[in-house]
Amino acid sequence: MLFLRHPAWLWLKKNDPTELPNIPHSAKNWLDEGYEFEAFAEQLFSDSKKIEFIGDDNIMTARTSAAWAEGAQCVSQGKYEFGELSCITDILEADANGYVLTEIKSSSSVKPEHELDLAFQSVVLKGAGYDVHTYRVAHVNSSYVRDGQIDTNRLVSITDVTKNVESIIDKTKSNIDKALTVISAKKIPDMDPSMAASNAFQEWLDIRKTLEPHLDEDSIYHLPKVGSGVVKKLKQNNITRLSDIKDGALLSHGSAKYWKAKELGGRYINKPEVNKFLDKIIYPIYYLDYETSSNAVPLWNHTAPYQQVPFQYSLHIKRDPNASLEHFDYLHIAKDNPIDGLLEKLSQDIDGYGSIIVWNKGFEMSRNTEMAEYAPKYREFLLEVNRRVIDLMEPFNEDLIMDPAFKGSNSIKDVLPAIVPGYSYSDLTIKDGGTAASEWKAVTLQDGPNKEEVYADLIKYCERDTEAMVLIHQELIRMGQDEISR
Repeated sequence: MLFLRHPAWLWLKKNDPTELPNIPHSAKNWLDEGYEFEAFAEQLFSDSKKIEFIGDDNIMTARTSAAWAEGAQCVSQGKYEFGELSCITDILEADANGYVLTEIKSSSSVKPEHELDLAFQSVVLKGAGYDVHTYRVAHVNSSYVRDGQIDTNRLVSITDVTKNVESIIDKTKSNIDKALTVISAKKIPDMDPSMAASNAFQEWLDIRKTLEPHLDEDSIYHLPKVGSGVVKKLKQNNITRLSDIKDGALLSHGSAKYWKAKELGGRYINKPEVNKFLDKIIYPIYYLDYETSSNAVPLWNHTAPYQQVPFQYSLHIKRDPNASLEHFDYLHIAKDNPIDGLLEKLSQDIDGYGSIIVWNKGFEMSRNTEMAEYAPKYREFLLEVNRRVIDLMEPFNEDLIMDPAFKGSNSIKDVLPAIVPGYSYSDLTIKDGGTAASEWKAVTLQDGPNKEEVYADLIKYCERDTEAMVLIHQELIRMGQDEISR
């Protein structure tokens, strides 16, 4: 699979793994969720013989062969070898026609990479003498809603992908030959990020920027928010350097947004439209931000797989233009569903009048809608909150304010230091929502260490989000009044 993401990635993994970054904590949390879902999915194959890793990977193949020889009809986590190739399969079942291969994935649908994985396993298995005739993916059923103990039959969906897998077997064999050639090469192959698969482009680009020789400072790979599609268009037009870009039409999304701002020669503000936006905001003003946690296997009753459940909020309140800024917050520190405690406090903190400022209203409003379904007692309160929501990201998303310093992004983390110099998230221990969620789960649901320290860091992080909205709003007011705005 690494070969398909980028050949040089595979070479480094096999020949110089120290050049690759460590797995971040948030990614480890995602892997743990995958293992948790896998354990539930395996329950659907109750007669399987599990070949567990017991400290010596080299004997797993022999133990797998022994399990089949002893009459097993289903083996999970078995290891198989064919020549230089080996694979560990999630579920392999024997039937009258041969074998059925099932891959367990914690995603909510089948993805192309799952079929590629099955195709590789098929080559190994058939080479080892296991005639696989059916290929399936066991994945999360996103429509499942927990009610009591986990119902594995409803949590797990199984999709037959036999036709798709069989259609890529020959190509997979060809890629295997190429991959083996890459692994045996004495030198790393071409590291050009344009050779990465589109879904691996950004991750490989981040790795490539750490490798020698470093990318030229004028390389198109330093274009903010550049994606694989933009790179291909630029290269098709023989453009490899930033200084050679003359036409922004070749760019898209964030890179086009950055270039448009750059061509304007600095910060641009559409004063009439910004003031029209600001006129919609009425006092008292509530600046609100949630932090949320999700899980492949729903943790609480009446929640669904990957549902974003708020466990924390920060709320700054400005009751009138001359009032002092007030701050309120909530952080759930028990193992039960956070929604009830959070809504009890939030409904006390937000009164019945005034604008509610958020950043990216689609996210916050969706959480309110979901919580209204979970807690009907607060339904009218939450629907009223949604009616009063104003998205502070709107002027940036609609290009009413543009600045190359935003780097083509509408993220508050990129906008804040550009709009309000001296303010950012760099001084915080927790700097992003993914880390916040994984740290909260670690200390609250898994009783991890340094609980009080983590809780203090979570409070600081969430508070920074609403503080940032206050500061950006104040700066927008100043910009709207500034006569030199254009």
